[in-house]
Amino acid sequence: MRGLWLRLLRGGGSTARLEIGLPMVAGGVITFVLLLMLGLQQGLSHRADRTAWRTPEAAAGEPTVLQAGFTDYFGERPITVVDLAALTPDPPDVPGTDGFPAPGEVWASPALAELIEELPANQLANRFPAPVTRVLPEETLEYPGELFAVIGRELDDPTFDERAPHLWMEAMAVTPTRIDRWSTTPDLYQTVYAEMALLAVFMTALPLAGLGGLASRLMAGRRQRRLATLRLLGASTSQLARLTITELATFAGIGAVIGAVLHLLVLPLVSRIPIKGGPWFPPDVEPGALLTLGTMAAVVLMLTLGALSGILPSIRDPLGSYRRARPSSTPLRWWSVLLMGAAVALFWLRSSNPLVPIVFTGVVFLGWGLFSTGPLIIGGLGRLLARRAHRPATLLAGRFLADSPDSAWRTVSGFSLAAFLAATLPLGLRGVGDFENRADRLEAVAPAATIETRAAEARAVLGAADIQADVEITAAPFWLDEAEWATLTLTVNDPEVERERARTTMIESGLWGPEMQMAEDLPTKWLVLDGVVIGVVVMPIAALVALATMVIGTIARIYDRREALIALRLAGTAPGVLSSAQRYELVLPTALVGTIAAIAGLISGSTSGGVSLLNAYSAGIFAGLFSIGAIALWLAGRASHPVLERVSTDLTERE
Repeated sequence: MRGLWLRLLRGGGSTARLEIGLPMVAGGVITFVLLLMLGLQQGLSHRADRTAWRTPEAAAGEPTVLQAGFTDYFGERPITVVDLAALTPDPPDVPGTDGFPAPGEVWASPALAELIEELPANQLANRFPAPVTRVLPEETLEYPGELFAVIGRELDDPTFDERAPHLWMEAMAVTPTRIDRWSTTPDLYQTVYAEMALLAVFMTALPLAGLGGLASRLMAGRRQRRLATLRLLGASTSQLARLTITELATFAGIGAVIGAVLHLLVLPLVSRIPIKGGPWFPPDVEPGALLTLGTMAAVVLMLTLGALSGILPSIRDPLGSYRRARPSSTPLRWWSVLLMGAAVALFWLRSSNPLVPIVFTGVVFLGWGLFSTGPLIIGGLGRLLARRAHRPATLLAGRFLADSPDSAWRTVSGFSLAAFLAATLPLGLRGVGDFENRADRLEAVAPAATIETRAAEARAVLGAADIQADVEITAAPFWLDEAEWATLTLTVNDPEVERERARTTMIESGLWGPEMQMAEDLPTKWLVLDGVVIGVVVMPIAALVALATMVIGTIARIYDRREALIALRLAGTAPGVLSSAQRYELVLPTALVGTIAAIAGLISGSTSGGVSLLNAYSAGIFAGLFSIGAIALWLAGRASHPVLERVSTDLTERE
């Protein structure tokens, strides 16, 4: 029976090649993208684990260390500084090292140590109490090239004075805290990035789900007839089930292996993509062997089960595969509604930032809602066309859409999901230049009681250093009490030359404080740029899936309804009418569902905050989307026309 199965498969010609190639391509693409996204999640988790100790938790028992910290800056590069003082003769080792800094010692990351060595002392080195005494290993760093320092202090050092807290970035200004152990809880900033990564995984899953559905269900008619033939020739149900599972799992497994190998090849390039201010240590974004094997197995299982669900009827009722199929209604996929509700509830329960769950909720309900209702929309379009048709081609297109809306939806689902993502992303591409307009100003928060004295001393110190700068006193950030805190603002005449000298002079003189506005602007800028990076990763995937689903789906639909096409030709239908019907059947659902998806994407993206729906970024992305749609329609038309002509005239295919 296995030999007959292989002969039937090899004798299928181009349809058999498509039947074999589709699960392989889908398995490879889905595995590759999932490993990329899982690597992103894993990398952010490793970063959070290595940096969690920098934001202390108050001691529950006898304290052993006094810990404080702040974020300094060199240009737009943050310098994370952790100040430590021992409270016992034998303090615990700093995480990632085998020691504890003595008072006056400066431990620096390799990048910071190199920068201190290269630059004049009045631009960076004078900010620290001593030369670098130890270079920190990568186990203590968030990413390669991070500027990070650990400084040993005396207990009475002025560094341990009270600091104004930042609204959400805890590492910006760490209030001196007595601890009895190193913290293992990531700060809010790290948590937000982890939630953003989860949102990126979900947005990527939308086009992957479309590709998986295409690979699982298209060409089902051809596979059903092959199974029915074997069943009628005497094959048992268990034999067919084993042969089918073996075939599907083998082809999907080969594709999954190809995807995993491709991921390994591009991993060095992936580790150079900057996220949250810097690139990655390669092991951070490389999923382990168990995770990789588990991902491959999950992809193979998903594709196999998806295809099995479409061919079980031919195993139970082989003669039914040769009868003319009756149109069936397309019910709403209630399982997807339950899945959406569960995903949103879980995300709200685990999230620590209210903005990200709002965006996530919009993406889930609008994105997956479109995925769930797409066949209903296309089925309604088909019935409307059939009722209002004044031409044979329009009538045929309407009947084809109404008879098989699920298959038609799989053909255009890739483009609709690309339209949804394209409409969602421009709202995240805010004008990065908005964060550059304060480049000539340095702003630090200081106690309101001493702000006048600090301002006078700052003018004297800067003048003595021959630094041209205007010193002003402005209001504190909105989350701080203006009665307790104020902002000392320096406006330098030549930012490129004087900014770092002014910053170093103020820190060296003990007049400087946390730069709250920079801590607000720079992470926001990174979030925007990282959103662009994620968009650059997600959009090509969605575009490729759109092209693949439209071209392959159109050809597969022709093969799956070749019986009806041959019958129409025998009844005297002109080839031009069939070609026109095929064109209407492709263009009209694409335009309708693509428009609905774009509107849903705009609504979803607008939840991220006040930006204009129409801007230079969105116009460019929509122009690109229109081009992708036009190319996909053109390719689908060119590829399907000879197939339509051959299938509709080949009477040897008629059972």
